[in-house]
Order: sequence, then C-alpha cells, then structure tokens
Amino acid sequence: MARILIENGLVVTVDGDRSVFPGGAVLVEDGRVAAVGESLDPATTRDVDEVIDATGCLVMPGLINLHQHHWYVLFKGLADGMLLEDWITDLVFPLVSRLDDEAMRVASWQCGLEMLATGTTCSLNHSVTVTTPETVKAIVEPQAALGIRQIFAKELRCRNARFATHPLSLDESLAALAEEVRRWDGAHGGLVRMGMVIEANAHWTASGMSTEDLITRGYKLARDLGVRISSHIAGGTFSLEKGFLKHLRETGRTDVRYLMQLGVLDERWILAHCIHCTELDLEQMARVGASLVYTPTSESIRGGGIGPIANAAKLGIVTALGTDGPMVDYTDDMLEQIKACVLFQHQRHLDPTRISVEQAIEMATIDAARAAGLDAEIGSLEVGKRADIAVFDMRRPHVGPLLRPLSAFVCAGKGSDAKVVLVDGEIVYRDGVFPQCPDPREILREAEAIGRSIVASAGLSHRLASSWPVRPASVPASRRARA
Repeated sequence: MARILIENGLVVTVDGDRSVFPGGAVLVEDGRVAAVGESLDPATTRDVDEVIDATGCLVMPGLINLHQHHWYVLFKGLADGMLLEDWITDLVFPLVSRLDDEAMRVASWQCGLEMLATGTTCSLNHSVTVTTPETVKAIVEPQAALGIRQIFAKELRCRNARFATHPLSLDESLAALAEEVRRWDGAHGGLVRMGMVIEANAHWTASGMSTEDLITRGYKLARDLGVRISSHIAGGTFSLEKGFLKHLRETGRTDVRYLMQLGVLDERWILAHCIHCTELDLEQMARVGASLVYTPTSESIRGGGIGPIANAAKLGIVTALGTDGPMVDYTDDMLEQIKACVLFQHQRHLDPTRISVEQAIEMATIDAARAAGLDAEIGSLEVGKRADIAVFDMRRPHVGPLLRPLSAFVCAGKGSDAKVVLVDGEIVYRDGVFPQCPDPREILREAEAIGRSIVASAGLSHRLASSWPVRPASVPASRRARA
C-alpha cells in the first residue's frame, strides 16, 4: 500500500482539540494516518510513493452521509411540487415495485460515483425495499469495487395481516437479516459494515409495514449482532388528513414516545429527519443516547418543515447530516447539506448564532462517525485512524477571497470542488477520474436508460415534462427549401 504525503494545505483535523494547520501536512501509510501537523519530521516523510501538493486546498476528513437511499439516484427531478405523503403514494410505490437487481446494481455504481466526486467517503444506505441475498449483493459490491466506505442498513419487514405479500415470516426475516450481517459485516477489508432498518414511525406502523413485535424482536437482534438501527422518525407535512399529524391525533403519541413506551430506544438508534420532534422527544433522545440525522434540503424541497436541530445539539444529542436521496432533493452533495444546515437553522430561530459553520462540519464528520459507532476509526484526521480524506480546491473563482477560509468555502464552494479523495489510504477519485471505475460515462448512460424505462412502465412519463413549453427546433429556411 502506497505511502502518500499531502502537504501545503489547510488541514482541518476535527480532532478532540479541533486543531487546524495552515500549510499543514498529512502522511498516509498502510491505509491510516501516520502523521498530521503543521510541519512533519523530514525523516518520517522520506521515501514516500507520492506527494500531493494541496496548496490552496482544504484537507479534511472525508464527509459522512449518514442517511441516503442509493436507488433514488435513478429518478432525479421527478418530484417537483409533491408533498411527502403524495410523493410516497404516487411516486415511490409505483417505482419501487419495478426495481430489479440490475437497477439496484447500476444505481449503486452511480450513487457511489456522485458521492466520491463530492468528497463523501462513507454513507449509510437505508434500505426501503424488500431485499433478497442477491439484491444485497447487487447493492453492496459496486460501491465496494469503487472503494467507498459503506454501511448497508438492511430492512426488517415480515408477512403479517396487513402485509400479506411479504415472502417471509418474522422468524424467517430475523434469520435472513442475521445471515446478511454475518456475510457482509467487515467484508472487503472492512469497507462494508452492516446495520438494520426498523421503521417505527406513524406512517409505517399504520400501513402494517411494521409491528410492535417486529420492533421489539428486531431491537433485540440488533443488540445481539452489535449493529446500529436506522429509522425514519417524525417526518412529513402538517396535513390533518394524512401523515404525521393524522396518526398523532389518532394515537396520542409521537414516534419517539412510541419507542420509549416499547422500552427499546437507546444509543443504538439513528433517527432520521425528526422534523416534528417535540422538546420532550428531544429530551428523551438525549437521555437514552439516541442519535439524529438531519437532511435539510430533503425536508425543504418537500415542504416538510425545518427540524429542531440546533435545540437537539444544545441538549447533547449526537447530530449528523445526510442527503436522503436524489429522488427527494436531487443531490448527494454533503457540502450542500453543511451549508443548508447553517442557513436553515438560522432561519428557523431568526438567530445567526444557532449553528456555526464549524459545528455543521462536525455533523458531517466526527459526529456522524460517533452516531454510526465508527468514531474510533473515521471522522477525524488523527494518527492511527483510517485515512479517509477529502481535498477540496478552494482557489476556484466562485469561492473568492479566503479571509476566513472555512466560512468562505462552505458557503461559496461546492462538493464538486473535490480535487482528491482517499478511502483507506487509497486514491479513489482525482480530478474527475475514478481509478477503480473503468467508464463512469457508461454507468451514467445505463442509469439514465434504466430510470427512463422504469418511469415509463410505471405510467409516470408525464413527470418528465417541464412546466415550460418545449417546442421542436425550427428548421432553417435553406434546409426547408432543399427539402
């Protein structure tokens, strides 16, 4: 494995002291950070295999996307003007029933490419479909081949009175999930980790996709296997006829309160969205150690509201960031989420001090690693940790003067300013090139073809039309004459 020296960059470590080294350096050896600082001992940097000149660049831990759905990448742009509840029934349900393993495979490649090209080195893929062993393989292997770190959180669902079409009983589903964890957790040199999805919110329990028995027994299995549990919580709009408020009125309990009543909520749970969590919900989450994932652009584009993230962080809840997925908000760019987190929290509270740029960066790095239980390995640039590193070019014209570099770059830069990305000490992206992907253009072509075919078969081709009239190109008079 190559010894790589990254030098002359603005090194933002996000370590315990939040050390920042202008003109600093990072030495990578055997897949880990071997040294980091303002100036490194020349003896330690002798005989390196490659030197990366990071002059004018930000060198930081690779970004961690703690909530996304990889296959959403196939359907970008379809959801304009749709509330979340209508998006689920009118878009997701017709599309998901037509996904096959090949679609999952191509989507995994494309999603991995988009994340690496914007500085993300690790993601949690929250499964919202029914997956077989073949499907899991189709999802996991492409991103492992790309070299990106992943946590695949497999769904736990089962056949019941209201979900009679599921192929497995609860006992069979629990056994199948345990087998997938044994097969994949730690695979590909540790790049692959496994998690569990237990949907415990009002939408899922009301639809019969989840039951109290499934939640309690799934929680016990997660503890036995030592994996994290990802769940959608307190999302949706404030419609009285459907979604979160409808079920709150019917049951008298919030999603977080439900988990507390079942006695299962603890540090193992990663709760996504949490838009409508009450202050009592947040206090209970803080007390038991549950984590929260904020997906700011996803919630805003569906008109779902702005979550109480600043309040959650103030209570000590470990708070991370995620993109949700390109069928929701059309992006896998985590730098965009960092910026949106800052802006939206200031707007919610009418207070520009509630979330700093530095705090939002923590949410996309070390705090996300803590939520995933991986903070001993990733999330900061410290000696001994895995060398997951993103190098962003801050000298692009759109960034401008760097009087206060972090604020300037987060608020004016873009994920596509990523110059070099390393995972486990391997260069997996550099200046538009993916060393471990033979032809990204072919992957994109396949993704577009598969997405268009599924949209057509679902009867949703009308969603492809623009609200502006598209007129055929005019034919020049000279060509009309010849014709």
